Amino acid sequence: MSALTCANCGADLTASGSVRIAEYHFGRLETAKQETAEGPGYIYHCEAPDVYTLICNGCKRLVRTLPLHK
Repeated sequence: MSALTCANCGADLTASGSVRIAEYHFGRLETAKQETAEGPGYIYHCEAPDVYTLICNGCKRLVRTLPLHK
């Protein structure tokens, strides 16, 4: 089996703390009839993402995008 390395900077991705799983929150905004004191005037509806990404901690670039299974 070959070593896992970053295609951008060549860092060893098997080392502890070498990758970061990027967590994104997807959604949409909907206008809401609110007074300024009650809220910002919109409601955020969170939607579940279908992928997550691995990012190299050495160069902060994308390593891979993988499907998210539930």
